[in-house]
Amino acid sequence: MTTTEDGLRRDVAEAVLRLPAAAALGFAFEELADGRAVTRLGWRPEHSHAPGAFQANPIAALADFTGVSAGVTLLPAGATAATADYTVKFLSEARGEALVARGRVVRPGTTLTVAAVDVFAVSGGREELCATALVTMRNTRPRAA
Repeated sequence: MTTTEDGLRRDVAEAVLRLPAAAALGFAFEELADGRAVTRLGWRPEHSHAPGAFQANPIAALADFTGVSAGVTLLPAGATAATADYTVKFLSEARGEALVARGRVVRPGTTLTVAAVDVFAVSGGREELCATALVTMRNTRPRAA
C-alpha cells in the first residue's frame, strides 16, 4: 500500500485501471499519492468529435477518475470509493495529442471526500486549461474479515 519512489500508489492505480471504463478509454497514471493524482489520456479517434479534438465525455470521465483516485489514496487499505456527484465546466476546446488531469483532495472525510481537478489539453508540449471539475466521492470502509 505504500507509495513507491516514483510517487505512484500502485495498489490504487492497478484497481482503477482494472475497471472496464478506465481500461477502454486508456487512462494512465503519472502521479498518485498523498491526496493527489495526475492522469493522462492520449488522443484517439474514438475520443473525438472532430480530428484532434476531444469530445466532452472522455474529458469528464478523466476528471472523475482522477478526482476519485486522489481521494482513495487517503483511505485505509481495502477501502473503496465511488462517485457520488461531479460537476465539470468546459472552458475551451480540448485540442491536442493528449489530456492531462491534475487532481487534489480539497476536503477528506470519513463518509464523503471532495476533490478538485483541472484538465489540460496538451499540444506541442504546451498545456491549455480546457476543463475544471469538483468530484464528490462516497467512501466505503474495508469489510471486516
